Amino acid sequence: MRRHSYETTTDLPPERLYRALADVASWPQWDDGIEAIAIEGPAESGAVFALKPRGRHSVKLRVETMVEPYRFSDVAYLPLARMRTEHSFIPTPTGTLVRSTVEISGPLARFWDRTLAQDYREGAARQTRRFLAFAANWNKPVEQTAAPKKQRALPFYTVC
Repeated sequence: MRRHSYETTTDLPPERLYRALADVASWPQWDDGIEAIAIEGPAESGAVFALKPRGRHSVKLRVETMVEPYRFSDVAYLPLARMRTEHSFIPTPTGTLVRSTVEISGPLARFWDRTLAQDYREGAARQTRRFLAFAANWNKPVEQTAAPKKQRALPFYTVC
C-alpha cells in the first residue's frame, strides 16, 4: 500500500470544514484538478458518485465514512487498485488540524502511485489552501424551489 499525507492548521472550526467538504458537488469550485462531479442527492456513507478529473476519464467513487464533524473519506475505484482519500479535522488548542491522507492499494498500486499520487504530493498544500478559502466563505446551499438543471451523467468507469 502507498500512503501520502499533508497537514496544516486553521482557525476555522471542524464543523465548518466538514460541511464544506461534505458538499461534494461543490468540489470543482476549490479543487482545480476536478472538471465535474455527478452525484444524485446528498453525500452520505455509501453514496456513489462520478468524478471527472481534468484531462482524464471519469472515475467511480463511493463515500466510505462520514463522522461529522471530524472525518470524511471516499474510495476511488481504479483498474486493479483503489485509492482511499481521508480528510480529518482535529480540534487542538491552537486551532483545527487539517489532515488529508491518500492510500493506494491493489495490484497496480505502484503504477497509480506514480500516475496520481505524485500530483497529490505536489499540489496538496495549494489545494488545501484553496479548500480553506472556500470553507471560510461557504454557505449552505438554499433549497431550490425550481427543478434542478439535469446535468449529463458522467460514466462510472475509468479507461486506461
